[in-house]
Amino acid sequence: MIQRRQTIFMLLSAIISALLFFMPLASFYDGTTVMKFTIFGIENPIDTLTLSQSYTWPLVVLTVLMTILPIYTLLRYKKRKHQVKMCQLDMLLNIVFIGVVFLYYEADIQEVIAAVEGDEYQLEVAYFIGMAIPLVNLVLEILAIRGIKKDIELLKSIDRLR
Repeated sequence: MIQRRQTIFMLLSAIISALLFFMPLASFYDGTTVMKFTIFGIENPIDTLTLSQSYTWPLVVLTVLMTILPIYTLLRYKKRKHQVKMCQLDMLLNIVFIGVVFLYYEADIQEVIAAVEGDEYQLEVAYFIGMAIPLVNLVLEILAIRGIKKDIELLKSIDRLR
């Protein structure tokens, strides 16, 4: 149902999640070279640093799920309680995405770069808009859940009048 506000929020969440396929998450800079970290791996000008494309498959899977789940939720407009649960699952996926990037990949990539370059190596990390996308999705999902719950309450009040 296009006229519902939560439909717009879920659609925006899906579109914004799809942007992760095209945007870098972070860059690592050592003073001479810049390495961009995307969900597909590291765009790497250093030949000795090897991180395979299969290394980041969990990020690709999470991004696909974060893109497909709001669309699926959008199409289940007749089952509102199910929609709320699906929105909560999408929120969980966004939180897991943020945690995986910050807790696992950042530390692991810095260890690999430090092993290649040496311990005196000074590494600067810059985060791009790609890291803000899951946070924006969280806000959109919260707004969608709020709209769905208002619909549920409205339908309950109408049923009481019958």
